[in-house]
Amino acid sequence: MTSGKKRKRMIDLLIIGAGPAGISAAWEAQKLGLNYLVIEKKLIGNTIYQYPVGLAVFSTVNELELIENTLKPAREKPTREELLSYYVRFVLENNLKIQTEEEVLNVEKIGENHFKITSDKGVYESKAVLFCIGAMEYVRKLNVPGEDLPKVHHLFRETYPYVKKNAMVIGGGNSAGEAALFLAQEGANAILAIFRKDWENNDPKQGCIKYWVKQPLEAELSKDCLNVYFLNRVVEIREKEIVLENENGEIETFPNDVVFILIGADAELGLLKNLGVETHQSKYGEVPNYNQETFETNISGVYVAGHFTEARHIAGALQIPKKIIPQIAEKI
Repeated sequence: MTSGKKRKRMIDLLIIGAGPAGISAAWEAQKLGLNYLVIEKKLIGNTIYQYPVGLAVFSTVNELELIENTLKPAREKPTREELLSYYVRFVLENNLKIQTEEEVLNVEKIGENHFKITSDKGVYESKAVLFCIGAMEYVRKLNVPGEDLPKVHHLFRETYPYVKKNAMVIGGGNSAGEAALFLAQEGANAILAIFRKDWENNDPKQGCIKYWVKQPLEAELSKDCLNVYFLNRVVEIREKEIVLENENGEIETFPNDVVFILIGADAELGLLKNLGVETHQSKYGEVPNYNQETFETNISGVYVAGHFTEARHIAGALQIPKKIIPQIAEKI
């Protein structure tokens, strides 16, 4: 027993993470009468909390709802704030058992249907464990000179500090496209630095900039409010400049006040790996191996769901627990 930490009685299911998947899992467990607990390292809906301020979420409302006809945004698409409020209110109104700002430090399998979970606030025992952690724990970096300068950011939150500033966005996905669009629309001198293959890729399954972001980006390009730079590599980031190599191998230097490097992020898989859960490389990065029907890993009693699996979008994060929680309840 960990010194100074209170050991709790055995519960049926411990859920790690309080994003859409964790909230959905808690709701399904509660409806089935399971004795469950959710532990969240940061905030309820923390991945959504990290979205840019005022962002319109492009999923349809029914893909974001826990219960049909309960999310009622002011416009057709909910904003980050409306969606975050919806999930928080759902947790509070249904009295879901979620403990926030508590970090799980270790998960150990003691025996069949018996796990010990140690956090920075307590020790818990559970018959099964469901990992619903997000995929944004470790931002990916370019590892180029100057990336540690204060003007370099790996998360985009808002535009207004950068009005009339020379802003560079580096990346080829939706996050980079949205950031460049917001900056251009709100008065920054914005450049989106992207590989040509990423810009010209229109396959929605390949992580490209989706059409609902790309169309307004192209509109800003036509108005000369935004520039697209076809990138080969970033050479160096300096205090007031950035040095790039273009697709033709030419080195160019641009005046620069702020850089957003938005090239993706990876999940924290350490807890799963310490349990012996096997992983593989997917187009999204490293993800755990799991049964496509039950979402159980190679370690009996350990399940995964949410953004760090290959069912990454909120719709999947909400639907998977509806399928697997009854199976978990029957098994334990």
